[in-house]
Order: sequence, then C-alpha cells, then structure tokens
Amino acid sequence: MRATHQRRMVVGTMALDVAMIVLSFLVAYVARFFCGLPLSLGVPPLGNYIHALIGIIPVYLWFFRECRLYQPARHMRRIEEIFWVIKAVTYATVILMSFTFFYREFSYSRLYLVFLWFFSCIFISAGRYLLIQWEYWRRVQKKDILEVLVIGFNENARAFIRWARNNPHYGQVPVGVLSNDPAHRGQQLENVPVIGSTDRWEEFVQKLQPNQVVLLDPGLSREVITDLVATCEDAFIEFKMGADVHGLIASNVGVEYVSNIPLLGFRSLPLDDPWNRCMKRIFDLVIAVFMGLLFLPLGLIVALLIRLEGKGPVFYAQERVGRDGQVFKLLKFRTMQVDAEKETGPVWAKADDARRTRTGEFLRRWNLDEFPQLINVLRGQMSLVGPRPERPHFVGKFRESVPRYMARHKIKSGLTGWAQVHGLRGNTSIEERIKYDLYYMENWSLLLDVEILLMTFFAFRNAY
Repeated sequence: MRATHQRRMVVGTMALDVAMIVLSFLVAYVARFFCGLPLSLGVPPLGNYIHALIGIIPVYLWFFRECRLYQPARHMRRIEEIFWVIKAVTYATVILMSFTFFYREFSYSRLYLVFLWFFSCIFISAGRYLLIQWEYWRRVQKKDILEVLVIGFNENARAFIRWARNNPHYGQVPVGVLSNDPAHRGQQLENVPVIGSTDRWEEFVQKLQPNQVVLLDPGLSREVITDLVATCEDAFIEFKMGADVHGLIASNVGVEYVSNIPLLGFRSLPLDDPWNRCMKRIFDLVIAVFMGLLFLPLGLIVALLIRLEGKGPVFYAQERVGRDGQVFKLLKFRTMQVDAEKETGPVWAKADDARRTRTGEFLRRWNLDEFPQLINVLRGQMSLVGPRPERPHFVGKFRESVPRYMARHKIKSGLTGWAQVHGLRGNTSIEERIKYDLYYMENWSLLLDVEILLMTFFAFRNAY
C-alpha cells in the first residue's frame, strides 16, 4: 500500500511540475512580448512557442530526475529541495539556450528563455513547496505513515526515535523496540515500548508486520542479519541498517561490483570534485572580504577593550590541525588570561571558566572571538564552514579512540560548522560531533554553507 502511494506521489509530482512548466512558459511569453520591452520583429506567434514545449518539458523532467527530485522517499529539507529545483532549471535553461543556436527554422528570443528560467524557478518551487506541505500535513494526521520496528536498545536507537518524534512530517512511527538485555523488557525507550528480546525478532516481525525494520544493534551476527534481510524481503518489509553498526558512521556507503563480487566502500565526497572546491573557495573569499569590511569597526573596538583590560596580546595564535593533517596557526581574539594553561596543560574551556577575562567572557558568549579567523580563511588555511579544527594534543588522543575521527580532515576546517550550530562545541560528545561533521562532508552544498552561516548568528548553546 505504501509503495503504491509513493508511486502515486512521484507521478503526481511530475504532473504538477509539468503544469508549473506550462504556466511558467505562458507567463514568460506575456512578460517578454506584452510588457513594453523592445521588439525588433514584432510579437511572434504563440503557436511557434507552444511547439517548443515538446522539447522543453522532457529536458526539464530529465534534469529533475538527474537531480534526484523524483526519488520515492527522501529526507530532504524544503529549502534544499527548492535549491535543487533552481539548479535543475538552470541546467535545463542552458541546454535549451544552446539549442537555439543550432535551430534555424525559427528564431526564439534569448531574453524569453531568461524569463522562462525566472518564472520556472518561482512557480515550480512554489508548487513543490505546497505539495510538500500537503504531504507533511497528511503524515501529521497519521495518514500514509510508516510503522517501524526498531531492533536495538542504545543511543542510536534513542536518537532515531527522538528524530521520528520531532519530525512527524516524515511519517515514520516507531511501534516497538527489541533489546538483547532482558532487564529492558517492559521498559520504554523515548516513550516507545520495549516489546521483546532481539533473538525473537522473527516472531515480532511476523506479528507486527511493520512497514520498516531498522537494525541498530551491533551485536547481531552476519548469519542473523542475512536471515533478517531475507525475512523482510519475503514479507515486502523495508529493511534499513544503521551505517555505524560496524563503526562506519557514514551515509555515503556505496556498492561497487568487481566481476560478480559486491564491494562496500565510501563514495567520493562532494568536495572531492575540483569544481565544487573551486566554487567553495570563491564563496569563501567573497564572503570573508565582505564580512571583514563589515565587522572591521567592531573588531577595532574589541581590540581596544582587550588592550585596556590589562597586559597581554590582543590576538592569540594556537596550533590547530587542518586538511590532510596539516598544522597551522589559528587566530583568535585573546579571551583568556596570559599563560592560562601554564599549570593545567591543554584543556577545553568550560562553563564559568575562571581563566576568562571579562572581555573574553563577552566575546565567547557572542562568538566574536572567532572574528580574526577570517584571516585564516583568506590565507586558504580554513574555510568559512567546515569541521572545527582541533589542537594536535587532542587529535592525537581522539584518533586512537574515536572511529573515523581523522576522516574529518579530508576537507578544510571551518570557522563554523554543522556540529557547532547544533550546540556540539567545547566539552561535548566527540562521537556525536563526528557524526555531524561527516554528515556535512557527505551532503555539502553552497546552500548548506549559507544555511550554517545564518544559523551561526543564533547558535549560542555551549558558547563559553
């Protein structure tokens, strides 16, 4: 039933896209030829332009498909979906414009295609936004929901259930938890009942007939997992397994076939693409220069306050580990007393830290101590957004104890990051921070960078 609904949603989305393309086409025609703009050859017949729809619609839909905008089930934020729509429309418009240089039977207006691009971005995005809102509303009303059996009683299971509860619009409703600890029987995990033990999974799969089984228990053997997958497949139940059940902590695991042997491995990251890295670098330079000029007067006031408070330098340079393990000097406004770590050695700042100066307390509270790192960005040592760089002392510790800790050094460190805007900074869980860092690396886009930069202005949790 749910698979049928998903197929209907894909068909409905395509139909809505086609309707919005036609609407954009007509509005662009009116805007180009009936709004007082110069016309060298008069108003062209609408029929000639309508014939172009035969080519326009397939080109649009093909790019939408290539941008994965017709996936049956996807956990994509609304702003991200709109971004991908604009990206696909831009690709389609460029292709259509190139066609006009080779098609000589009728001369199409290039300016018309610009109007078509503009109105397509607006109308198609609006249509998809309304469709998403409608689907969200149905799921909040408990329609088209996905009943989920969770196998595992741990922090991953807790986080999954909490996410499902906080995002009811995705329609995933945990109906029960299986645990390998008999003491958990009769208890609840985030208000979801523990209904039985893990070794009785087959009994509960057959009894509950859930729409989805999510395996988050790392203790199951390969043979049991194989049986579980086969049972779910036989009953037409969707099966998912936590990527970090085997310490992978990743969402970009892919399968590559060598002969007939399936090999699991990590797909390349978006920032492995030289084009993406170039775009991110240009974005960093433009925004860093703009922010530097904008906040320069405030920076001068901060420097004066630090100097007036007592002896010691205005800036504090500290060794950090960046991309590919390279060590660089990170710049900050000094917020601690001189020689603050003389007796303690390298330690993290903590709430109500007695080593802070009065000015430093204010700077840390409002994230202003990071302002000089714009210089690191301009030097190419850092990016505006990325995993926060750590000190060599802590990197040496975490690389031995935290799975995939060094993977975060495959891209440039950031002035702010996905983990930091979610409160994971300072003396917080390194394991959770790594998951957020890896999510950012695997899902990077310029839009995500913009979103994180905007969130940074309101991210004050654990800022001490």
